Amino acid sequence: MRTYIGLLFISFFTTCLHAQHLIEYDYEIDAYYSNVSAFIDLDSENEVTNASEYSEAKIYTDLVLNSLSPNIFLIEAAVHPMPIAGLYFRDSHEDMYEQSNIQNFNIIKSITAGFEEPFSLSFFFGRMMIFKNKASGSEHVGKNRAFIGYLLSLGTTSIKDNMAHKDNWVNLEFKLKGTREKENRDLDWSFRIGTVLHNNRDFVNSIYIGARRSSIDYNKGVYSLIYNSAFSVMIAMSSRTHKLTEAEMILEKKWPVKWTQKMSFGLGIGYLYNSGEKYAGLLKDEGIDNHQLIFRPNLKW
Repeated sequence: MRTYIGLLFISFFTTCLHAQHLIEYDYEIDAYYSNVSAFIDLDSENEVTNASEYSEAKIYTDLVLNSLSPNIFLIEAAVHPMPIAGLYFRDSHEDMYEQSNIQNFNIIKSITAGFEEPFSLSFFFGRMMIFKNKASGSEHVGKNRAFIGYLLSLGTTSIKDNMAHKDNWVNLEFKLKGTREKENRDLDWSFRIGTVLHNNRDFVNSIYIGARRSSIDYNKGVYSLIYNSAFSVMIAMSSRTHKLTEAEMILEKKWPVKWTQKMSFGLGIGYLYNSGEKYAGLLKDEGIDNHQLIFRPNLKW
């Protein structure tokens, strides 16, 4: 895997040296998923579609119909701050970690549940459109993009119960995702299907499908459940036995705040079911929580 990652880096940076004017960089800071990314334009002869006037349905339709005409290559390095904090807390403050148990409910585990790697390196190849904000008058696109295509993610560590395990894993995924930030409304969506392959045999290879949609409207009431909320669902099964390995559902309420800039506080509550088929060997022998409450606070600005 190291050789493969090295070849991908060499290919990427060679392209960068010869096509600097075609590259755009961006970053995102989030409590659960922070990243830096670089976009390489694969179709410099044609402008990337500006879908600012498109409806949500038209965005999906246009991306699907043009999915066989890729125009972007993306490389992204990501870290997951809250899961990393969970690893640190259990490793360095074991007594306090155990004291956070309330009967069979561990507060720290519930906050970090659902993220099974501390960091990753990803490569995306597919179709992209952008959303230019006319109100701001700026040409900077930032996160205002929508994608459809193929994602390859790599990592060297997997997490179980806030403990890190050596595991060279590969995630192959086909996805449709996007972020659209208007003056008074933000919309995020992600639909994906893929497979995760593990080098550590105590982690079972799986096939999964998932969806997420998030909406924040600064003109609506803070208690609106339709315009200021998010949902996320995921279901996975063993790629060998085709038995259910896990299922996850999260509902999130968002409270928008508009002071000097747009901000919102979110609180997600969900449920993660683990059938016991997700792990093997020593990881399965040490015990598995079949039912896990998810408690996910977050701040966006």
